[in-house]
Parts: sequence; structure tokens; C-alpha cells
Amino acid sequence: MNKEYDYIFKQYVNKLISPDGRETFESTKELTERIIKNAEFKSENSVIDIGSGWGNNVIPISELVKNVIGIEPDKKNIEEAQKRTEKAKIENIQYIKGSFENLHYKGHADRIISSLAFHQIKYGKRGRSIKNIKKCLLESGRFILCDTLMLFNPEKEQSKFNEVYRYLLPITTPVNIYEKYIKPYMEDDSYQYSWEDMKKYTPKNNWYYSIGELEEEVEKNMMKIVKIDELAPFFGIVSIENK
Repeated sequence: MNKEYDYIFKQYVNKLISPDGRETFESTKELTERIIKNAEFKSENSVIDIGSGWGNNVIPISELVKNVIGIEPDKKNIEEAQKRTEKAKIENIQYIKGSFENLHYKGHADRIISSLAFHQIKYGKRGRSIKNIKKCLLESGRFILCDTLMLFNPEKEQSKFNEVYRYLLPITTPVNIYEKYIKPYMEDDSYQYSWEDMKKYTPKNNWYYSIGELEEEVEKNMMKIVKIDELAPFFGIVSIENK
């Protein structure tokens, strides 16, 4: 099964070192194409990309729509994205320093997208983040969320969670932390890690989240999940619209 998951990561995710020196995940060309397919962009659309990184999604999407706003918390990532945008001679992209919790943007968009960034929101801030998305999304708009999340009920499906958890930890945890604090405990293959174990032994800001938790926050803001494009049990593209 791990070989299947390895294939998914290799096809859709690039693990790189960002301009600020951190390990980061960037969308591959194949993932961007999949996001575009789910978004169903129109030429007259205005688009916001939250957590836009180096512009991997922003630049190709800009060729399909009216304009794109890239919102990114890291200044060095914005500088890199601007360099790439200028090199491509694209003029309908604007970059803003902001985050899910503080967008620093009061405009509206037909489509809001985010790839491999939503899981970085600090614990307890996802509700505020969804509320910010709601404020910017036009009534007929769509929020396309691509992220790592449990696309099943991890509390009820413990064996599946154990398999996914054991696979994800060495990939998503910084090497020095994994080797020192996590790997020694993973060597006992007989132990079945549960959702409760994750919450007990992991700092809150590093908890994985589930589709059920996302749905709950979406519902609070009068929105609904209309489609799930599952790439793996822990990774997919979720389409969200207003009710």
C-alpha cells in the first residue's frame, strides 16, 4: 500500500526547501492541472489563491481567467513568485502579504483556491479562516481546497488511520524531530495508533484534521461540500460552495 501512496506523492507533490530555508510542499504540474479541472474556471473569473507560495498555481491559472490575487504569508516566497511572474511577462497577477486568518484583502472572487496550505493554520483558527473565505467568495463562487486531511472517519476507522498515520509522519515531520522523538515509537508494528493517540502525543498545531471537522466549519458559515476528488485517503481536492 505504501508504494501506492509513494506514487501519489511523487505525482502530485514536490517536497522542497523554500527561500526562507524551511521544508515545504509545492504543487506539481499534474496537481495544478487537477485543481484547474475541479475549479472549472471561466475567462471572466476573478481568482484568489491563499498560500500562493512561489506562484506554481497562480501563473498557469492567470492564463485562463481575468485576474488572480496571490495571498502568501512569507515575504521571501512572494519575492520569488514575483520574479517568476515578471519572467513570464504576466500582468494580471497581484501578490499580497496575508494569511487565511488575516487576508489583508477586502475584494471578492468567483473562485478561491488553496493548495497544500490549509493544514498549516494554527489550532482553533480554521473557523475564522473559513469565515474569511466566505466574506470574499461571491454568492455563485466556489472554494477549491487541496490539502492533506483524513477523507474518512479516523475515530471509527482506526486501522486505516494507523496505516495513514505511520505513512505520513516520516514524510511530513522535519527529519531531526522525527528521528529523535517519533521514530523510536514507530518501530513497534503491533501497536495500533488511534486518533486519540495523535491528540494526546502531538502539539495541537500539528494535528491532522478530518473531512468531518472541515464539513462542520463549512456548515457553520452556510456553505457546503459539493465534491471530493480523493487522491489518497489522506489527500484530495474538496470543492465547497455557498448554500
